[in-house]
Amino acid sequence: MIKNSVKKLVSDYSLPGRNHRIIAVGVVVNASGSGFYLAGSTLYFLKGIGLTAAQVGLGLTIAGLVGFLTTVPVTLLAKRFGPLTLLRSLQLWRATWLVALAFSEEMVTFTLCASMVLVSQGPIFPMVQILVNTTAGSADRTRMLGVISSVINVGMSIGTLAAAPLISMGGLPWLRSVILAGAACSVLSSLVFRFVDVDTTPAEPATQKWYAGLVDVAKDRSYLALSAVNGILFLHPVLLGVAIPLWLVEATNAPEALLSALLFLNTVLAIVFQVHFAKNIKSTADGTRSLLRSGLALGLFSLVLIPTLYTDVWLSIVILVVATVLLTCGELLQGAGAWELSIRHAPDSKKAEYLAVFSLGGSIANIVGPALVAVLITWGASGMVVLASLFAVAAGLIMAVGGRLARSEPTAAVPPGSPAAGSPKAGLPSPEATS
Repeated sequence: MIKNSVKKLVSDYSLPGRNHRIIAVGVVVNASGSGFYLAGSTLYFLKGIGLTAAQVGLGLTIAGLVGFLTTVPVTLLAKRFGPLTLLRSLQLWRATWLVALAFSEEMVTFTLCASMVLVSQGPIFPMVQILVNTTAGSADRTRMLGVISSVINVGMSIGTLAAAPLISMGGLPWLRSVILAGAACSVLSSLVFRFVDVDTTPAEPATQKWYAGLVDVAKDRSYLALSAVNGILFLHPVLLGVAIPLWLVEATNAPEALLSALLFLNTVLAIVFQVHFAKNIKSTADGTRSLLRSGLALGLFSLVLIPTLYTDVWLSIVILVVATVLLTCGELLQGAGAWELSIRHAPDSKKAEYLAVFSLGGSIANIVGPALVAVLITWGASGMVVLASLFAVAAGLIMAVGGRLARSEPTAAVPPGSPAAGSPKAGLPSPEATS
């Protein structure tokens, strides 16, 4: 029984095609570079460059805004150069500015280089999505994206672990080497993607305006609503990185050392089970149901935290572990549903525009989320009820949005719980105005 279960789990991660394996390797290498950067960048900014915490915060905020504002225009370059060429170019761009960042010496150059690094961040995953859709097709793309998500976690773990001995050495040269290692990974990843054998030559008519696809996205109210609701569900990275640490320290009597174990648990569960959650998501109904369950899981996560205000140490530890499992389920369900719906409802000729706009919902969540979650945590139990209510509303909205998306497909089935396409309610407007 156990042997069969393990074999089935391993088979879920199989990559039958050469292109699939190359993409996975390229993603692992790229994610390893991100792991290096994540592990060592803040220490380098503080101890290497000599910036204050306030300067680092301001510089990274400016860089984040630059990255957000450039995501769509940079992604649209795929219409001219093709997604594979753009992906490789972005990695070389990132490597160049990481090298510059490693030799920055004051606030202005730090902010400039960090901003240029983040210009490449937003468009990379949409390019990977397009490549996976091209090589895997609609039947296997969501499972393949599940594999990609899992190997991203593996790569991040490799990078952060490999950075540890360099960081422990202390001193400017060693801290700088962590940033340079991230740059080297970006270059290597670009070289790996050179071996992907797929024709991504853009078929864009030369006379078409560069913004024509964006106009179409702006008119697609259902897709915009999907991006907005998905943005709410994409608060899960903020919950993991901000809510759990703050809640554990400020609201419970659990030991602070538990935090590392909870983060490790999340990483392991994500690596092992992402494909399991994604492999059967093959339709609008499946994707909608996955996002619905994500909202419910994240809502339960919020409510489960409340008893830790009153429990003893050991019971608090157990509850926090359960909460982390619920959070991870919400994360995996959100990823699987979002991948399927975002690419399924992006026209083939405008995937770059649609996926760029779709990614903005998550970007806004990363900008607004930390402050929102921090405030709600100061409210204690009431704040967690508000957070759970937010996810419950998102779960309800996704059913309405999913129904609209399903009815836009010529022969698609309407997700369970939505009005049937031929029912009197089918023509009711979806709640885009509230998103």
